[in-house]
Amino acid sequence: MDLLDLQKLSDFDFENLCKDLFEQILDVRLEIFASGPDGGVDLRYLGPGREKIIIQCKHWMKSGRSKLVRHLLEKEHPKVGRLEPTRYILATSVEMTPSAKEKLRAEFHPYILSESDIFGIDEVTSALRDHPEIIRKHIRLWLNDATLLEAAISRNIIWRSLHLAEDVKDTLRTYVPSRNLRQAMQMVEQNHVVLLSGPPGVGKTTLAQVICANYASKGFELVEVSENVEDIYRVWNEKDPQLFIYDDFLGQSSLDDKLHKNEDSRLLSVMRRVRREPKKRLVCTTRGYILEQARQRYERLDRENLDPLTFMVDLAAFSLEERAQILYNHVYWSNWPSSVKEDFAYPETYRRIIRHKGFNPRALSNVLSVPYDPGRGNPGAQVMAALDDPMGLWRHIFDHQLSDNDRVILILLFSLGSKASLASLEQAFLERQAGSMAKFRSSLRVLEGTLIKIDTTPSRKQVEFSNPSVNDFMLAKLADEYDLVQDILRNPYSFDQVVNLWHAHTGPCDVEVPFKVNLLPHAAGLEKAALATLDRRETASDDKIGRLVQCLRIAEELTVPYLEERVVDALSARGIVYGARDLDDIQRLIRLTHESRNKEIRSLHDSIKLEGLTALFNRDRRECGLFRAAIYSLWLSEFVDDRIREKILLEADEQIDVMLAQYLGDSDVDADLLEYGLQYVRQYGDWEERWPLASDVMTYSDTEGESEDFEGSDEAFDIDPEYVDGEAYLIMSALRGFE
Repeated sequence: MDLLDLQKLSDFDFENLCKDLFEQILDVRLEIFASGPDGGVDLRYLGPGREKIIIQCKHWMKSGRSKLVRHLLEKEHPKVGRLEPTRYILATSVEMTPSAKEKLRAEFHPYILSESDIFGIDEVTSALRDHPEIIRKHIRLWLNDATLLEAAISRNIIWRSLHLAEDVKDTLRTYVPSRNLRQAMQMVEQNHVVLLSGPPGVGKTTLAQVICANYASKGFELVEVSENVEDIYRVWNEKDPQLFIYDDFLGQSSLDDKLHKNEDSRLLSVMRRVRREPKKRLVCTTRGYILEQARQRYERLDRENLDPLTFMVDLAAFSLEERAQILYNHVYWSNWPSSVKEDFAYPETYRRIIRHKGFNPRALSNVLSVPYDPGRGNPGAQVMAALDDPMGLWRHIFDHQLSDNDRVILILLFSLGSKASLASLEQAFLERQAGSMAKFRSSLRVLEGTLIKIDTTPSRKQVEFSNPSVNDFMLAKLADEYDLVQDILRNPYSFDQVVNLWHAHTGPCDVEVPFKVNLLPHAAGLEKAALATLDRRETASDDKIGRLVQCLRIAEELTVPYLEERVVDALSARGIVYGARDLDDIQRLIRLTHESRNKEIRSLHDSIKLEGLTALFNRDRRECGLFRAAIYSLWLSEFVDDRIREKILLEADEQIDVMLAQYLGDSDVDADLLEYGLQYVRQYGDWEERWPLASDVMTYSDTEGESEDFEGSDEAFDIDPEYVDGEAYLIMSALRGFE
C-alpha cells in the first residue's frame, strides 16, 4: 500500500475519502448521508430519469472479510431491495477475494452490475494512486505511515528521537487541518523557520508535529531537539534535507534552564543559518508570555526582529464543522466503550461541546484519554466539565510564572470589564503605583498572545483577555481570594470597577459560570471605592444617572450609609434626570426610588418621577420616539396618569396601522421604526388579534438570520438537527452503530 494506510482512518474519514474518490471515478456530484436507523445509504447520486446510484462505504478492517460479507447479506441486502437503486457500489477497507465478490454480486443482483463495482482495499488504493490530488487532501492517509516517520528521524540522536514518530502518529489520528496549518506551512516555506506561539492547550505542539509529518513525506530527516541548539549542530548534514523540531525551546515554564551559556546567541545564529539553507527547516514552539519574557531578559533576542517568524496559533481558526471533526476524532480513537461513544452522535450531547466558548483540544484529549468512569457523569457531562473548568489551564501560570506586575494587569483588566482601552488600563496601572510605564509595557508584552490580546488599530487600541476561559479563571480567582478584591477596592481608578465587581457578585452562578464574588465582607471597601470614583465621569462608561442607579442597586443589598447620603445629595439637584443618556436608566431610577428602603431616597421619588416621565414622553415624540414613549407608558403603568397613557397609546396605535400598511405594500419603512413598532406590538398578549397584519410582518422580517437564533438555544433541540448543524451533524452522527 506504500504510504496509503487506511487503517489510520476513522469511519467518517473513510466515507469522505470514498465520496471524493467516486466523484472522480463516476464524474458526478454525490450526496453524503448521516448514519441513521434507515441505513443502506452512505453516498447517493440521483440522475436523469430514474437513475439512482447508491454507494455503501464499509470501514471494517478490524472485523475482517467474513463478518463483513455476513453483515452485508443479513443486514444490508434487505435495505437495498427496498431502495431499488439502478446501481449499487460497495467500497470497503477489507480485502475482497474473487469468490467473495462473486457471492455478493449474485446475491445483490440486479443492483450490483458487475464484480468491478465491488471495491476492496486493493481496488480502493489502486484508484487512489490514479488521483494523487485526493491523497494530498486527506492528510491522515499519507502522513501516518510508521515506516516513513521512523525512517525520517535522525539516527544520530535516536535515543531520544524514536518516540517522535509515535507521537506524530498519535497526533495525526485526531488532528483536523485548519487555517492554522495552511498559514503556518506557508511561513515555514517562506522563511524556513517558524516560532509557533500561543496559550497552553491551543495546539502548538500538535501543529508542529503535523508540519514534521508533512516534511517527512517529502523526504526530510526529522531531528528532535530536546536539550539545546547543540543538538542541531551535532547532526547537521549539508547534503540532506533536515527539519529540526524544538518544542518549548525557551522552556516549558521558565527561561532560566534554557538560555544559559550564550544560548540566546547560538539560537539566533542557527535561525539565520537555517533561513539561508534551502534544505533545512526549523520549527519551534513556545508560550507567548515566555517568548516575550525572553525578549525582555536577553538583549540579543530583543534586538532581533522575530515577528516575521512568529505564528500565533489561534483557536478561533476552527469552524464549527472543524470543531465537530476534532471532537469526533478524539471520541472515535478513545478507549471508551462503543455504547458510550454513540452518545456523542446526538445533538443534545455534541452541540454544547462544539459551541462551548472554552472549546479546547487539550481538554478533550485529557478527558477522553483516561478510562471511562460512569461515576463521573454521562459522557457529554464529563467533557463539558473539562471545558467548564478554566482553573487547570491558567492556575499554574498565574501563581508561579508571572510577575507581580503581570498579575496586577490581569486583575485590573478583569475589574474594568475584561476589555478596556489601552489608555485606561495604563492609567489604572500607574495610579495604583504598581510600577512605571516601562514596566506596564513590559508586562503587556509578556501577557500578549497568551492571556491577553491587544488591538492596536488607531481607532480602537484596546486590551482584552485572549480567551473567555481566562476571564472565567479570573472570576474564580477573585471569588476564592479575599485579598485580590480588597486590593482593587483600596486602589480604585474607575467607577466601572465598582460596577463590574458588583456584577461578579450578583451575576448568575450555574454550570457555565460556577463562580461568584461575595462582596458582603467587602461592603465598607466597596462603599469607599464608589465614593472615590462616583464623580470621575472621564473614566466611567455610564453617565451620572447610570452611576446613581448602580449605587441604588448596591444600597438595596449592602449597608452603605455614606453612599446613600451621596445619592440623596445628587438626586436632590433639580433637573438632573433630564440629562440622562440612557432612557432605561430613567425607568430604573423611578422604580428604585419608589422601592428604596431608605426613607430619604423614597422622599425624592415624586420629583424623580415627574422629571423622568416628562423626559420619557416628551423627548422626540416623532416616529421611533412615539413607540418608545408608548412602551415606557406600559412598563411604568402604575406611575403614569391614565389619561396621559391612553393618549400616547392611541397615537402609537394609529402609527402602527400606517406602518404595517406601508411595509406590506412594499413601501420603504425605516428599519429602526419597524423594530420599535414591532416591539410595541409585542407588549400586548392579544397582539395577533389586534393587529393581524403584524404576524405577516414579523414572519417576514424575522426570517433573515434565523439559523443564528438557533445557535446555543434550547429551541435548537426541537429543530431538525441536520438543518441546524449542517456538516457538524453529519460528522457526529457517524459515531452511531460502531463496528
